[in-house]
Amino acid sequence: MMILSDATGSMEYSLANPMGAKLEDKNIVLKDPTEKVGQAGKTDAEMLSYKWGNEDSIAGVKTLRNGMNLIDLRQKGQIYSRAYKAFLQMGIGLLTVCFLVSLLPLYIISRLSARLQTVIGAAQTVGAGKYDAVHLQDENPDDIGELSRNFQNMVEKVAASQEKLERMSFYDALTGILNRMGLDREIAVWLKKHPKGKAALISLDLDGFKFINDLYGHMAGDEALRVMARDLREEFGSQHIIGRNGGDEFIVFMIDVAPETVEEVIRAFSKKLKQFQFAGETHVFSVSIGYALYQGDGMPLAKLFHQADTALYAVKLRGRNHYRIYDESMEQLSRSSLGFNLQTITSNLPTALLVSEGKIGGKILFINKAMVSLFECSNVSEFMDYTKENADNVICSCDRKRVAEIVYRELAENPDRTYSLIYRIRTAKGNKKWVSSIWRRAHNVNYGEVYYASIVEYEYIKDSLAEWPDELPPPQLGTRKGTNETVKLRK
Repeated sequence: MMILSDATGSMEYSLANPMGAKLEDKNIVLKDPTEKVGQAGKTDAEMLSYKWGNEDSIAGVKTLRNGMNLIDLRQKGQIYSRAYKAFLQMGIGLLTVCFLVSLLPLYIISRLSARLQTVIGAAQTVGAGKYDAVHLQDENPDDIGELSRNFQNMVEKVAASQEKLERMSFYDALTGILNRMGLDREIAVWLKKHPKGKAALISLDLDGFKFINDLYGHMAGDEALRVMARDLREEFGSQHIIGRNGGDEFIVFMIDVAPETVEEVIRAFSKKLKQFQFAGETHVFSVSIGYALYQGDGMPLAKLFHQADTALYAVKLRGRNHYRIYDESMEQLSRSSLGFNLQTITSNLPTALLVSEGKIGGKILFINKAMVSLFECSNVSEFMDYTKENADNVICSCDRKRVAEIVYRELAENPDRTYSLIYRIRTAKGNKKWVSSIWRRAHNVNYGEVYYASIVEYEYIKDSLAEWPDELPPPQLGTRKGTNETVKLRK
């Protein structure tokens, strides 16, 4: 049994149990001290002792780069039984050979010896780990033929199991590209073979990936990740090492490339329109990219990852949707400032935020937590269902026409101006509220013309308006033509 375990050797991790399950639940108990697990994982000379059911078992251990352990567990009874059968078959075969040697002509003896040598050679090939090189096709209806056929079947099953295990261990199930373990292995192999080669390690992640998950659901997020993996393969090419580092972060290791070529390819990928289809709609996303160069100077892989990661975070600090190469000055950047990213700020602002397409009935592109609370919704999905993702529906139907005439017309005629307006909304629970909002129109590279609105419940600011400072001009009040409703409109 192949087991992916933790550092203690007592937990199992698999696709069925990604959060881990105790080996004791499978009636598998470690007999050795847990300290021995780490020692055994660093050498091939030590084995661990387990109790598997009622059978004593032994296990070989290999400690992985992330501290996890890959354990090959086998029951002693099975080992002894297989060894006994093998020796028994070998003994029978030898006795048969001896018997035939004494009775059959030399020609037949040589034929049998050749067939046995074929089986022995196949066994040696398997011992070297070359399963695909074994091709036993002995169709004779005797023991050696049966032994050959059974041996071939066993080799094919073992090879299939090995391939499946390698696929699970080194490839990402969602995107089909390498996972972090596969990346480490492939990059380390290349660096070992080409210590003086030229390469670049590129770290990329999707901007606002959490927002995609929150707004459209995790299935949409999964589709964005699959599209990202596909785009990387198409743009960078199969000759380079491409993998998913975890979450929404991807890695590309470009091999045998000059620095100028690296920047050229990254620039083209950064400018490329990135979009995915979900639920019949097209969604656009952007990517931040940081990279570091390997100049054949023997730089450790861990340091190369650190440099690319540092460059990536430098891009995030500058606003995302761009790329940068690592330089030493980036080491002075305070990672603590990353705590105030867009997601953190918008989630904690006391005013509600709305971003929508710059047209009447435009699609809602972004909201924050305060917006969800203002409309008395429990989450983003409930808010989107309530408003049907239409920006007009955040305004009460009783004020919708008036607000549309003021905001949309004024913003269209004077796109560089900011407008303030008081109107009513109706919450998901049917409650009406007066709100004060500030609207502005701007251009976005991904969505074109968009509206930005900051909204606060009028209840919170009416006292401030009542105590308006004498040295400031009073708020401008007026009535719109065709209505007797008083509105506040400040430019």
